Amino acid sequence: MEIVRDELTPAGSRFRLPSEPGIVTVTPEMASDWLSYRNHPKNRPLSKAVSFKYQKDMEAGRWTEETPEGYIFDTDGWIISGQHRMKAQANSNVTLRMWVFPGEPREIFEVVDQGYKRTAAHLLRVPNATSIANGGRHLAALADGDRWGMPRFSKITTPEIVETVHAWPELTWHVTAAHATSVQAGIPAGAHCAMLAQAARAGGERSTDLIQMWLDGVRTGADLAARDPRLHLRRRFHSGPPTGKGARDLTYALIVKAWNAYVAGETITVLRHMSTEVLPRVTGFDFERKSA
Repeated sequence: MEIVRDELTPAGSRFRLPSEPGIVTVTPEMASDWLSYRNHPKNRPLSKAVSFKYQKDMEAGRWTEETPEGYIFDTDGWIISGQHRMKAQANSNVTLRMWVFPGEPREIFEVVDQGYKRTAAHLLRVPNATSIANGGRHLAALADGDRWGMPRFSKITTPEIVETVHAWPELTWHVTAAHATSVQAGIPAGAHCAMLAQAARAGGERSTDLIQMWLDGVRTGADLAARDPRLHLRRRFHSGPPTGKGARDLTYALIVKAWNAYVAGETITVLRHMSTEVLPRVTGFDFERKSA
């Protein structure tokens, strides 16, 4: 790459900007250079968490030239928008076809990136999208294979959630009933949908009736024996879901433990999960094999 220095190139930058907006092949070296030499001193501080999310999407091939959220520079060659994406690209070592917008007025800096954050639920645009998206986030986190918990849960990106939902149509099969169960019994719908999706995939058509009886019992509590796992699950969430450290893992584990006991025909006297235990697997499903 030719070294060019002119009035639109801050001192030290080796990579020239295009003269007009368009799609440009941007290498990791270019992204790193632009971030190092073109980042305006008034830009907001870099967030490692934000750039890491972008990095995972880039490494997974989710960032393509059809994604118009590119790199924006002002009339002096300084970054207006794009520093987190540049950091992600530099770290991911991925060459991308990116939109580059040079020569934009500096004044737009005050209005870009001020919008309402787009969530996976916004993109899915289906009934009960929030519950489905939350179930997809659980499945994406569980697929990592860390059975001591879901440490990457908060780092799952919006594209990854949408991708997971598309790969798991079972998430939508019982979401209406899971939502009703959340309203009537307090059992979080996202974690519940994630468990039900695995149960459906593990059992195929055979699981339909079993899941329906499970949902009817958990939702209403009608005519359940004192040691029925469904009754214990209802009682455990009667006063609200767990709180504090590990609450998410505990919530999911309690739902799975109750389900596993139910499908095994077992009765229980207490429903609990200790922090020293690994997360239970849904009976019949193994993420490591990616199949039932």
